[in-house]
Amino acid sequence: MPDIIFLYFLYAAATLMLAYRLIKLKKFSDLSSYSAILVISIIAFYLEHADIALLISGVIIFNAIIASYGKKLCYLFIFIGILYAAVSYTTGPEFVLQSLFLGMLSGSNLFETKKQKNEKKNELRRNAVQILAGVFLISVFYILKSSIADAVLFWFVILGSIFGNYALINRSEKISKFINSFERSETTLGSGARWLAIGSLATASFLTGNAVLTVFSAIFIADSLSTLFGISIKTPRLPYNHNKSTGGTAVYFLTVLAISYAFIGPLAVLFAMASSLFESQPYHIDDNFDVAILMVAIFVLLKFFGIGIF
Repeated sequence: MPDIIFLYFLYAAATLMLAYRLIKLKKFSDLSSYSAILVISIIAFYLEHADIALLISGVIIFNAIIASYGKKLCYLFIFIGILYAAVSYTTGPEFVLQSLFLGMLSGSNLFETKKQKNEKKNELRRNAVQILAGVFLISVFYILKSSIADAVLFWFVILGSIFGNYALINRSEKISKFINSFERSETTLGSGARWLAIGSLATASFLTGNAVLTVFSAIFIADSLSTLFGISIKTPRLPYNHNKSTGGTAVYFLTVLAISYAFIGPLAVLFAMASSLFESQPYHIDDNFDVAILMVAIFVLLKFFGIGIF
């Protein structure tokens, strides 16, 4: 009984804190994201048996990192986040990743989309870096045991945040201009990388082993190769989304199928079909984030019904 009282006390405190920020910022997207955070954290508590105090404190810390992004104050929160991670890893690395995932998600502007211009030179650079990052993380999660791989992903995201924050603060520096050379026009600096990081964290927070490798093959490798094919070779546009091509979607499907088959066998067909069809839809928060969440949900359902060993 005391544990239940403590649980609801923490959720009441977290709700009041998030409600205060919501009223202050007055954004409907915050209402959507904060509601999602509370729901997901409750699910994580009951399914993963997470330490709810650690989870919520981590969410607040990592939310603050994104909320203060582009300011020197961000470094203070990153330092606090590192201390939090050092203590919390003794409880479980997956709880740290869940906190980082939920915190970054709650600090991001959901449903805030901007028009994007495809600049071929920038796309080539951006997707080349994305493929390299994907190969690196897939290798890490394939070679190392889960707890160590989780730690590598944590540091990958934290160091990326430090790097990106410096670029935002010092826009006249060469490093800032260099990072901008990878971005699409009319998008916030680092927004694409942030959503990719959130999708990766969501994956590693709730999946392990070959399931993680399957999702990473889609959001890192397939996404990049399909984009490069789409801007390099003209093929008919999809009837339901004129911003996507049939050739690019086919490359996405074949890439996920080819890579993930080595990890999960014939079930790769299901994930290749689901991810390529979902990625080709016209409406997304961010395609890499959305596809990651979809694939995680499918894996969880398969595990619930006892299908596949991951």
